[in-house]
Amino acid sequence: MRSRTFTRLGLAVLALSLCAAAQAQDNGSLPDAGDTLGTGGRHMIEGRVYLPSGRKLDRRLRVRLSGVRGGENSTLTDDNGAFAFRRLSAGTYTVTVEGGNEFETASENVDVFDGPRRTDQPGQVYSVQLRLEEKRAAAEPKRAGVVSAAPDALAAEVRAHNEKALEASAAGDHKRALKELEAAVKLAPDQPVLRINYGILLIRQKKYKEAEEQLARAVALDDKNAAARVHHGHALIRLNRGAEAETELLAAVKLGGTSVALAHRYLGALYVERGDDARAAAALEQYLRLAPDAADAAQVRGVLSGLKPQKKN
Repeated sequence: MRSRTFTRLGLAVLALSLCAAAQAQDNGSLPDAGDTLGTGGRHMIEGRVYLPSGRKLDRRLRVRLSGVRGGENSTLTDDNGAFAFRRLSAGTYTVTVEGGNEFETASENVDVFDGPRRTDQPGQVYSVQLRLEEKRAAAEPKRAGVVSAAPDALAAEVRAHNEKALEASAAGDHKRALKELEAAVKLAPDQPVLRINYGILLIRQKKYKEAEEQLARAVALDDKNAAARVHHGHALIRLNRGAEAETELLAAVKLGGTSVALAHRYLGALYVERGDDARAAAALEQYLRLAPDAADAAQVRGVLSGLKPQKKN
């Protein structure tokens, strides 16, 4: 009975991050102003900047966040290209990376929704990926006969599918959201965040095998993506593959970032089911330290109170 009760608690799904061509990548050393400034809300935009080759950024660049209502925040990426803007209210934002002398300025729009959520619940995390492009020499002529692949048009189409998926998910229409995400994945199959979001929605539809396949692909695309590992661990738990799930969740903890709290909660669920009360208590206590205001905090404390106390030597 205790196991089934905790499974209902421990396997709740983290809020979707459904921005176009985005990556739900966590990093333990997110930089300066973007982490402290905000617009008075409870949501967060996090992201990563990539070089034209697809490799992670190996230097620090300025990232700016502007909203349609005015105002601007800015931060620097860390040494791996990660950045974050916290405490954001609902609205439409533009994330812009200043490319300096080597790269073109890159930007993405992010729509932040409150959705049908209680005000005492944590906000949603929206993730975005920006790939830089090298600057062309002003006098460089275009080669005759070469047709552009129109990456901007493709990105806009992916973004449109994701925005529709976000709206459908917020309205509780997960089937429509799945269709939109499936279309986005077909257009941009190598974007980890699309696989993550697709996997989360598949879990909500109880399609655990399909979800695991999508999330395993997300991990394969970026094995340093803590969010991918957390949600892959979640899917593995649903498939009763506890040992594999534990490996993924421990890897997510080691990577650090905003997904760590959820990783500890899932680890607690695994250890409770195994009857390992000492490790379960340690994981759940860490979850509460990292997320003291979580909507399920009282419920987790109730689970903790039912665990056997650790024997002292």
